[in-house]
Amino acid sequence: MSGPNGSWDAIVVGGGVAGLSTAMQLGIRGRRTLVLERERLGNGSTGRAAGLVGQLRSSRAATKILVDGVEVVRDLEKRTGRQIYVQTGSLRVASTRERAAEVAHHIELGRDAGLVVEAIDNADVARLLPYMRADDLLAACLCPTDGHLKPADLHAAFVEVAQAHGVELRERCPVRRIVNRDGRVTGVSTDDGEVHAPVVVNAAGPWSYTIADRADTRLPTAALEHFYLTTAPDSGILVDPLSPAVRDRELRIYSRPEAGGLIVGIYGAVAVPHDTEQLADDFDMASFRPLRDEADVARLIAAAGKRFPFINSQTPLTLTHGIMTFSPDCRPFCGPDRGVAGLFHCAGFSGHGIAQSPTVGVIMAQLILDGTTTYDVDALATDRFFDDPELQTRDDVKRRCATAYRDYYGKVVISGE
Repeated sequence: MSGPNGSWDAIVVGGGVAGLSTAMQLGIRGRRTLVLERERLGNGSTGRAAGLVGQLRSSRAATKILVDGVEVVRDLEKRTGRQIYVQTGSLRVASTRERAAEVAHHIELGRDAGLVVEAIDNADVARLLPYMRADDLLAACLCPTDGHLKPADLHAAFVEVAQAHGVELRERCPVRRIVNRDGRVTGVSTDDGEVHAPVVVNAAGPWSYTIADRADTRLPTAALEHFYLTTAPDSGILVDPLSPAVRDRELRIYSRPEAGGLIVGIYGAVAVPHDTEQLADDFDMASFRPLRDEADVARLIAAAGKRFPFINSQTPLTLTHGIMTFSPDCRPFCGPDRGVAGLFHCAGFSGHGIAQSPTVGVIMAQLILDGTTTYDVDALATDRFFDDPELQTRDDVKRRCATAYRDYYGKVVISGE
């Protein structure tokens, strides 16, 4: 094991699930790996994630990452004795003709991908979710193998297995600079001095574009606010802990059961950006204090109430507020930097970091150690926007990512997602 400022095989910047999954896989493969986290492990986006796993995506490659991720998690459950994946199934529901066509397309994608995705009628929806309004639905489909990951347990499992394979984790250690000598990474600079490694992985979540800047390169990600509500358990409204997750794209909401209550989140029409380079080193997302009478919160409660009538402005609930890392096309950046040898990016998951992280760790370890991967990651190339003339400034990037956030549920998708 290296000393405090010794030499490592790899340094991972960021202690969320993407960074820890990568570090764990490198450790399993015998590489001396150091994780540096600016605040506390898992206290950024990871600690505020809803954790939904909808395996079916618009491409076979993206679907495989999520399907295989469930198997990685099953292995983690065996290694650690934790229950991490809760298989509840998931519903997509449609209350307009356009959204009904979208559901039909989703069913076709599922069949093409080898997943079970089946149309169900309103009576079946009402049976599965008796607390949800179903009489206005024109279409619905169920994927029974979907569910959600428990973010805290997933994170703890990554930590446990990583440490068992010699990975060192350092908290409250912000990276000030990626040491880039003649176009090649040699390590990072911290308040305690330089730490050396031929490989640095930028898995800094909302801070990923800031870390890229500190390596004299750039990454077109944006840090955007996101929040969801969780209702308190109510003896009059029984929310089965194995109730299916729900996605209602017309209302822009998603939901899943949680501790006797219901999580409901929203992808609104307006995204609120943050400039992470201006945040203090010890910035904690828990400092966000959204109020029920704020306009955005009121819109969430109103949208939730349209699908779940027991939710209204008086319903006992808590609000969870955090920052997501979006990319211009809602796909992550996973792989080597174009101009800085030894620098790898693993960021921009656009709300899917929890679900994608189990397989992403495998992908990153393969790319770092072998220069290639068994997965099709062409769509995740880190330089895919490098020459885009409309993404050359931070304002450009924030604007495009805000549009991606707005359209994520707002746009009707018949030929892709």
